[in-house]
Amino acid sequence: GAKQSILKKMVSGGKAAYEDVEGLTVSLGVIYALLLPTAMNLQNVGFDDGVQSKNFMLMLCTQPDFRSYVVETMTDPSTGDVGSYAPEAFDWNVTLGRGMVLNTKTILESDSSVWKWDGGHPEALYKCGEVKVIAATARAVYEHFPKWRSDAYALMNPKVPLWSDHLSAMTSFGMCIFMSGLLGSLMLYISLSLSSGREDESGKTLERWNSLGFPLLGLNLAFLMASIIVLLFANDAYSESQDPFFLRSSRM
Repeated sequence: GAKQSILKKMVSGGKAAYEDVEGLTVSLGVIYALLLPTAMNLQNVGFDDGVQSKNFMLMLCTQPDFRSYVVETMTDPSTGDVGSYAPEAFDWNVTLGRGMVLNTKTILESDSSVWKWDGGHPEALYKCGEVKVIAATARAVYEHFPKWRSDAYALMNPKVPLWSDHLSAMTSFGMCIFMSGLLGSLMLYISLSLSSGREDESGKTLERWNSLGFPLLGLNLAFLMASIIVLLFANDAYSESQDPFFLRSSRM
């Protein structure tokens, strides 16, 4: 077929085939170069307030000690920073209209009938956040709990899962693939340019180059597809962190 003839022409050599191989090599490099800034930007913004709020919810979902620490801190006004750094008692009752009142302290002190994901991984956030009383409690308490205290808790407990670590791992992995693919495209282009394939009308030089270069181009293309998939997952995780409603059942 037509595809087989084009592939045969590119592998067998010749002036037209050289231009095809060169164009394919350059195109892969350009795509990598265009997508790399997106991955870098996603990596740099992965620690904003939206991500930190998901860190807070994830620690609530998976760490019973952290839930106790939150209650202890918000109950004791002697800490000097209860309620957004104000030495005042926090009102645990959140009115939700039509006589509905959510007692956030009761939720935080509940047992495994509510908190079923103790010791879980970052993906536990999805199932945990679907529980409406947990999501509402985390949202209400986060606004008043001193951020530096949650940071200090996470620093003292390095095995605690964090949404920012989850996001950073994906973006860092994607960055490694992007950089590898970009450097690979550059090396292939330099190798092709330094060969005498353009001047060799017989096409034998290009045919020899293609015996190794063409499989490497295919590998580079596979790297590109893998990096795009990783980037899409990382972007999805970041977008979810910016939306306080992404865990609603109707939007999953």
